[in-house]
Parts: sequence; structure tokens; C-alpha cells
Amino acid sequence: MANALLTPPPNQPIDLTKFNGCKFVTLDPFIIELGSAYDQVSGTYLWEMCKDREDRCINFCKENSTKRIFLVTCGSLGRNVVPQIHDLPQVYAIYVHCSDVPGHMKWTNQYSKVRVVCNNDDQDLIPQLAVDVVQTNIEWGDALMSNGERDKAVTKYEKAMGNLNKFHDKVDPNMITKVQEKLSKCK
Repeated sequence: MANALLTPPPNQPIDLTKFNGCKFVTLDPFIIELGSAYDQVSGTYLWEMCKDREDRCINFCKENSTKRIFLVTCGSLGRNVVPQIHDLPQVYAIYVHCSDVPGHMKWTNQYSKVRVVCNNDDQDLIPQLAVDVVQTNIEWGDALMSNGERDKAVTKYEKAMGNLNKFHDKVDPNMITKVQEKLSKCK
């Protein structure tokens, strides 16, 4: 990933009549508790911790159809779970944290929602998660603006700008410009 600017997933407009926020999920037996960087980027400390329970993760993803789901998984469990949840519309992005990056790249290449396969969460996973959360906040803000809820939209755009500011050196500058323009239009 070295020196590549981080880009968001393709635009997926949010329908406020069906959307009920975001949910962040981990499927990794070694993650007992996430670091504060994950909480800061996601905007919550309430992650669904599935540990090594593949069935729990799959059921959680299936049952939360009104949420936008971000999943962090280890490679070995992800290999089994990703094929079962990848095509669910609520699964927005998947991040694979593993020790065998080349080995897990082989199976993840066929899944477009896998955003990163890495062994360094601080350098690769967290910045990509931040950009993907930014994109969600932009789309959420756009939906709120279309619904006439300017103040709520501003809150989402400001959250987006907060994550962009944390990782500005790794982010496509067009994203920063885009959010600045949206905030300017709200004044």
C-alpha cells in the first residue's frame, strides 16, 4: 500500500427511510479490546466483538439489514465468513488483518468489499477504515441535506472532516476538497 493515496468505496447513496446508522464488528479471537484509534475513527467504542464465533458474526450481519456494517476480521476466519456475507447489501467494507498477507490476498481478490489485507493496522487498516467512515458520513450528510436537515448534515460533514484531518497525508486531496465544499454550502 506504500505511498498510494487512500480512496473511498464507490458512492452508495443512503436512503434515510431504510438506514439506521453504522455498526462496527470484529471477528478475531486475539482481539480482546480494540485500541482507542479504532474508536476514534469509527466514532464509537461499542463494537460487536464476535471473537472467533463465525456463526455469531454471520448472524449479526444478516440480522442488521438497516445498518451499514464495517467488519474487521483475521484472515483465517475471514476466509470462511466473507463468502457468506459479502453480497449482503448492509456489509459495506471488510478489513483483513493477518500475518500472511500474500496468502490471504489470493482469496480476498475476488471480493470487492475487502478494502485492505494487511499486518499493520496502524499504518494500513485504520487509515482505510477512516476514509471509508468519511465516505459514509458524506453520504449520510448528503441524505440529510436532501431531507432538509441542514444542522444534522453539518454534523456528519464535520465528522468526515475530522477523520480526513487525522490522515490528510494519506488521503486523496479531492476528498478533503469535497467535504470543504459541502461545509461551505451549509453556511
